[in-house]
Amino acid sequence: MRYSDEDLLKLVSEERKRSIGFGEGDNGELIDAREKALAYAKGDMADVPSLPNRSRAVDTTVADAIETVLPDVMEVFVGGEDVATFVPQGAEDEDKAQEETDFVNHIIFTENEGFLTLYTAIKDALLTRTGIIHWWWDEEEKAETVASGLDPMMAQVAQMAQPGAEMQESEDGTFALVTAKLHGKVCIKAVPSEDFTVAPDTVSLRDATYCAMRARERVQELIARGIKPELARELKSYTYPNGTIEQDRDHAGESDRQSMDGGTGDLRSVEVRAHYIRLQSEEGGKLEVWRVITDSEERVLLEKEMVGQIPFAAGAPYIVPHRFYGESVADKLIEVQKIKTALLRMLLDSGYFALNQRNAVNMNEATEFTVSDLLRNEPGVPIRTKGPTAITPISAGALNFDVFAAMEHVATMAESRSGIVRNAQGLNPDTLHDTAKGAMALVQAAQKRIRMIARVFAETLVKDLVIGVHWMLREYSSEQHAPYSAKMRNQWKSDIAPFQWPERHALTVHVGVGSAGRDHDLMIANQRLELMQSAIALQGGLEGPILDAKNLHEALEEWERAAGSKKASSLWQDPKDPEATKPEPKSDPEVEKAKAELQLKQQTAQAEQQLQQAKHQAQLQADGQKAQNDHSLAMARLEAEMTMQREKVGAELELKRQTTEAELAMKRELLQAELQMKRETAYLNADVARETGMAKAQASSGVSDVQPGGDPG
Repeated sequence: MRYSDEDLLKLVSEERKRSIGFGEGDNGELIDAREKALAYAKGDMADVPSLPNRSRAVDTTVADAIETVLPDVMEVFVGGEDVATFVPQGAEDEDKAQEETDFVNHIIFTENEGFLTLYTAIKDALLTRTGIIHWWWDEEEKAETVASGLDPMMAQVAQMAQPGAEMQESEDGTFALVTAKLHGKVCIKAVPSEDFTVAPDTVSLRDATYCAMRARERVQELIARGIKPELARELKSYTYPNGTIEQDRDHAGESDRQSMDGGTGDLRSVEVRAHYIRLQSEEGGKLEVWRVITDSEERVLLEKEMVGQIPFAAGAPYIVPHRFYGESVADKLIEVQKIKTALLRMLLDSGYFALNQRNAVNMNEATEFTVSDLLRNEPGVPIRTKGPTAITPISAGALNFDVFAAMEHVATMAESRSGIVRNAQGLNPDTLHDTAKGAMALVQAAQKRIRMIARVFAETLVKDLVIGVHWMLREYSSEQHAPYSAKMRNQWKSDIAPFQWPERHALTVHVGVGSAGRDHDLMIANQRLELMQSAIALQGGLEGPILDAKNLHEALEEWERAAGSKKASSLWQDPKDPEATKPEPKSDPEVEKAKAELQLKQQTAQAEQQLQQAKHQAQLQADGQKAQNDHSLAMARLEAEMTMQREKVGAELELKRQTTEAELAMKRELLQAELQMKRETAYLNADVARETGMAKAQASSGVSDVQPGGDPG
């Protein structure tokens, strides 16, 4: 039967309206449950409002339980070497099955962020009922140089041997042969549970008739993926409406309406939906899976393609029989968190009321300061009144039950509902109860529930993921693709060709026991080995009526598995191996005696030779040490002599310097004295000459000396 574009749009639109997941076919019940679980995990309990001036404290039972169980469940899948192992189809298929196992695990955990993908999906399932993982094929064409440095003739011959290859001339005049190779890979990601929907009659995704995934992408991302630009640019912008589950996931306002509105050009966010629908083929009888990409209203067909599988894996922690959607940890603990929140608020409010006593005021004995003083509820502040009965305390109702015991009872109720025990993780069993046996029983009970959750995830989420990745590698790779290269089990393999793999559906998923359960199993294995050791001593050897080599070998392998080893069978020799049970040939006693004497002589000669070598080595070491000591002594003496010589020369130089400085200082002082004497002599001569000149001048002018007070005459 041939389906037109209009037929496909109509079919997927009708199936989407009937489907369960987007909040339409189920009248929003699933969406409401998820929103409530996300809100409770954040401590947002809108259905338990607090009264004015009362405690607003909330309990976090849901979040605590999920964070408690998540490490153990994750360790189950990522704590060993392989998450899953393909079962060989025969003895000759063991190596091939192991190679495919290793490469699929390499694709999931090395080429993709397998740990984070599993973590996100499992946490989604624990919180919102369903964890979804999606995988898809991505490829690109790359140019590869087959040969280089060829002359024109050799390049033409090589091109004939490589159809489709292109010759390229290099700067040095030689030619290189370049061919285009496809490089493909499988990509995986976790899908938010609210962005996935299935037909209401779905139980397993492997057989689903319809499912769909929606995503918010930028226009430029759609164009880069191959969607026609004119179709991508016509899609309307997407904005997060208020009160959606996307906003319930936010812890920092990532989906705030104000920040997500608008967008410019090809950077706009738009919603697209990928529908997978199983339809009858043109020949009839056979059903085919179609992938139909549409806008958010199934009005515009962006892309269509026939595919061979539904590329989704889903899992829930608690399965509801004959239904796709199961139950989450939050479903089992929301009511418990509500009760514990109410009890916690009662406890706090009771304390607040005790610290803030209510009083009755007799206004006949009150003053204008009584009420204002009463409102100042501070230690040591007096209340002014006219009489002793102005203020009468009003007795408040007290809690007539033990709140702590009630909260402990509700916590125990939560453990029995979910199987997640508070004290079963990360504590020494001796500190939990009076005996370690009681603690171990508690751990075992908790581990059984956790291992059951892990087994459910293994048979649904993980198994479908591994088989789907294997199928996609085998289906989409071809001879036109470059061979894969990967390092697996400490060995490089560069010729992996998935298109040559056989189809596989038999798969073993390894479900471990977590750290606490592994410790318990290891303890049991150790006790078993101790009992076997006692039995061997009682029966007088390994072969006896109680146990034999085969029993001991199985016990040792069990011990290795309990210790977490994935190579238990290769660490201990199997007694069933002919080489291990082959009897030793009997020998002649005389020959054995001669061999023993010869061996004794050889050992004696070897011991004497070793003794001589040791003596020679000791002598060489002693001589070397003596020579080293003599050299060190000579160097010390030489260094001392050089030091003394340097000090002597330095002292002589210092004496000469000081003598020279003293002579120079004396000469400077003598020179300064001579200069001072010459200056004083010159000053004296000048005074004498001046006085002589004045006398001569007076004599030449005829003026005689006149006595003071005399008459000039």
